[in-house]
Amino acid sequence: MKRNIRRKSSFIIPKLRILTGKPGITLVSVKTQYVISKVTSHGARLDVLAEDAEKTLYHLEIEGADVTDHARRTRFYGSLTDGEVLRKGKDYSELPERYIFYISRKDIWKGGCTVYEEEKRFRKSGQMYTDGAHLIYVNTEIDDRSRIAKLMKYFKTADPFDDSEGELSKQVRS
Repeated sequence: MKRNIRRKSSFIIPKLRILTGKPGITLVSVKTQYVISKVTSHGARLDVLAEDAEKTLYHLEIEGADVTDHARRTRFYGSLTDGEVLRKGKDYSELPERYIFYISRKDIWKGGCTVYEEEKRFRKSGQMYTDGAHLIYVNTEIDDRSRIAKLMKYFKTADPFDDSEGELSKQVRS
């Protein structure tokens, strides 16, 4: 089990370090194709759900071919993830920080950016706030020459002889 976590972590960590901008991130848990089932409502299969040493959750979701409402999908997956980690009787303050990285082939927001990070603010005052939920949309269509765009280009081309991603490239080849 620990070997499997290390193997999954070694594949996920380089991606998360780039996506989060946290070069020192250490994962303690990695689950792939993690299923959240509900008896009376819609369930979900999360592509990657990882937890770091500070108990922050990272959810990487790759766009499905049949998705038409990306915003509602990420909203739903975020709520399921929160419901999965907050146990009965626990205070809402125990909800961990959670990052969802939603990776799509197209620039779904059509703003010409590789990355769209959601900000929460009050309409009237403009004051920003945070509730611990972070949503970042990333696409492979736009190349803004950022580090994340370079990673997305690597995913898009899937060239096994491309060594531009160092350790990640080695993992892909093996």
